[in-house]
Amino acid sequence: MGGIRVPSVSENLQTWGQRYAWPKGGDEWSDVWGGTEPLWWGTLFPRLRPFLPAPVIVEIGPGFGRVTQYLQRFAERLLLVDLTQKCLDACRERFASLPHLAYFRTEGSTLPGIPDGCADLVVSYDSLVHAEADVLQGYVRELARVLAPDGVAFLHHSNLGAFRDRQGRLTVENGHWRAESMSADLFAGFCAESGLRCPSQELLNWDGLSLMDCISTAARPGSRHDRPHRRVENRLFMHEAERARNLAALYGLGDAGRDPLACRAAGSA
Repeated sequence: MGGIRVPSVSENLQTWGQRYAWPKGGDEWSDVWGGTEPLWWGTLFPRLRPFLPAPVIVEIGPGFGRVTQYLQRFAERLLLVDLTQKCLDACRERFASLPHLAYFRTEGSTLPGIPDGCADLVVSYDSLVHAEADVLQGYVRELARVLAPDGVAFLHHSNLGAFRDRQGRLTVENGHWRAESMSADLFAGFCAESGLRCPSQELLNWDGLSLMDCISTAARPGSRHDRPHRRVENRLFMHEAERARNLAALYGLGDAGRDPLACRAAGSA
């Protein structure tokens, strides 16, 4: 079975920095949750809660600030690292009133400007799924440099590389621009070679039954987040999104809940 080849770093740069119009500032990718607010409170916050608040948070691939708007509430300093200047400029404008944010441009697999040992939490959601194995390897090496002694990383990446036959061909469709060379096994191996632990991995289905995504954590050996590796398969991830969307519609959370015209119409009904 064939697939859609994920772009290289340079093609990613052109896609997200030039071609893509960002019609809803990235919130378009939250529609399945009923909006970004239910995505945050229903899916991301429960997973990140053990790590929050964190004095220094680094976010890789913030886009136009979809998750940033929530992370900033839990950090004394929030350092944004993105491949595209367009995204950094959009975040700088959106969060101009927040002095605890700083902005750094990466060439694709490094964390330039981020001091050694400073990061209490490194987060990336719905961005590195488009990054191939060599890029994730580079970022994991950087984690070994920037994580604080008790720091932890929470990275959402592709697991599509796990679905290859003996000839190296994909056995599932790649309909969501996932990196075809990346897998959960590789991430755990990158951690080991960089002197880090990989405490947890959650394999996720994305718009189907295939566990093509993974959320992996990384921490220093002996840190308070270090524990024996555990991997779980979550084939109900899209059900989680559906439940969040239904609750958002019922109780007015998310985009509908923030729309004053929608609220006014509901009040006059």
